[in-house]
Formats: sequence, C-alpha cells, structure tokens
Amino acid sequence: MPPKKEVADSVLRQAGCSPVSTTSPPDTDGPAEGGIRYRVDELLKGSREAILVHRGQEYRLRITATGKLILTK
Repeated sequence: MPPKKEVADSVLRQAGCSPVSTTSPPDTDGPAEGGIRYRVDELLKGSREAILVHRGQEYRLRITATGKLILTK
C-alpha cells in the first residue's frame, strides 16, 4: 500500500487540486514541518462546501457566511 501522502496527493491531483509550495515564508497558522498545503478555493472548486471522507466517515468542510472554515462530522 502506498504511503498516505502519496494517496492524498493522488486523490487531490485527480480532483484538479495542486499542492501549494511549503517553501514560502512560514506563518504561525501553517502546517507542521513537512506538511502539505492546499488552497481552500481549489479544494472547494467555487463551492461553499465539500465532503471529505476519512476512515469511511464523511466530514463536511464548509465556508460560513462570515468567511470562516468549519469541519463537522
């Protein structure tokens, strides 16, 4: 079985998303060292929400009316 990172990259590439370079200046809210960043607008493709599947469970990632991100089960 391929490593999780390769699987995640493959799924997101198939969805038309591309990883954002992690070589940009660090910010305090960014991922831990070695993390991968994806732009929310690419992930949602113009929609306000997306369904993410993790270990067979569905999670809803959505942008609220105030522009915040919420992930719910």
